[in-house]
Amino acid sequence: MKKAKSILVISDLHCPYEHPDTVAFLAACKKKYSPDSVICIGDEADFHALSYHESNPDLLAAGAELDAAINHLLPIYKLFPNCTVIESNHGSMVLRKALTGGIPRKAIRGYNEVLDAPKGWKWVDDTILQTDLGPIYFCHGKTTTPGKLASQYGMSTVQGHYHEKAQINYISTPERLMFDAHTGCLANDKSLALQYNKINPKRPIVSIIVILNGIPHIVPMVLTKNHRWTGKL
Repeated sequence: MKKAKSILVISDLHCPYEHPDTVAFLAACKKKYSPDSVICIGDEADFHALSYHESNPDLLAAGAELDAAINHLLPIYKLFPNCTVIESNHGSMVLRKALTGGIPRKAIRGYNEVLDAPKGWKWVDDTILQTDLGPIYFCHGKTTTPGKLASQYGMSTVQGHYHEKAQINYISTPERLMFDAHTGCLANDKSLALQYNKINPKRPIVSIIVILNGIPHIVPMVLTKNHRWTGKL
């Protein structure tokens, strides 16, 4: 099996409520790291208007929000025409709502059609990539406990979902060195769509993860006091 040398993990975009400098930041990351594999760890779209929780009436209605999410994703599709996307609580909202309404899967449009995504974007429950230092398991988010998921799966793991967590923990066994990583996010903390988290004293960390020859690195989007990217990696 071919081994991935440079893996770029895009974290929780929540389009159209992603950080306003996301595209420029990802373009710089692509240029610097030249990824041969791209993983979107989930929550590529927010679908706030379809939430099972209260929707903010000052935000877009469902149809307008979907159109806006597609428009915000288009430059990301252009940057990364091939991407593996992990199923997630926000990203899978259309499917979740359809199932709640009793609509059979056969009658539901695929993600590529819903989001006008290129054929190279493929949605999966989770995925494993091979690297020089062993396999790495990717999922949206299963636990906040450092090291737990890697210990359970017996391999290195990468998770998203937990916006305030951008961390890498190493675990050593007699057989291998493994890591357990959380990506942070690319969502705009200032958006009304993210205001449900305002009472959390821990603030989101705007970042991605790049894995080079099996070794993970957190790449933060360093922000100014005005919450904009400095333009430097």
